[in-house]
Amino acid sequence: MKKLIENKLILVPILIIISFFIGTFIAISSINSSTQNNEFSIKNGNWIVNPKMDLKDSYQRAYISRIGVFALDEKEALYFLSSKDNMGKNLSSDFDYEITGNPPAGRYWSYTLYGGDYYLVNNKTDVYNINKENFEKNHPITISSTKKNSNWLPSGNEKQFHITLRLYNPDKEVYNNLDSIELPLIKRIEK
Repeated sequence: MKKLIENKLILVPILIIISFFIGTFIAISSINSSTQNNEFSIKNGNWIVNPKMDLKDSYQRAYISRIGVFALDEKEALYFLSSKDNMGKNLSSDFDYEITGNPPAGRYWSYTLYGGDYYLVNNKTDVYNINKENFEKNHPITISSTKKNSNWLPSGNEKQFHITLRLYNPDKEVYNNLDSIELPLIKRIEK
């Protein structure tokens, strides 16, 4: 009898731990499924944008907290996200890219790279974004794992990375045409 009780005392914590991991896996899978199906976002080319930061919906709140910690309200900023180039292929540091075209009209803009874990791409130069202030005109923005002369975003050593175009105080036309406004292209550079 004593051995049976000892076995139960060992088995109960193990079952609790296993249940925790199974529950966490199911929750993350559910969030990923909702967000990958773009239930909250509008698609425009290879970009997606979340037009409302409606924090009353638990899935949307989880999505925002997963990839957009400290995201501003949609009245202040829009976040255009892309994980693919203009040909629909995943972005990877195995390739170089150029961002061509202009961001939509707004007070301020920036491009930032995030790794597969949605944290900043680790790089030795501490360069994490190109924005309206540090952008060199007449040069495209280049994403590469090797140093470039101007408008360079280091892609580090990421199998998959994501680009966020933040647009602060966008013009009304942007809000009214999120699915059709012209957005910059992310072109893979053939080596």
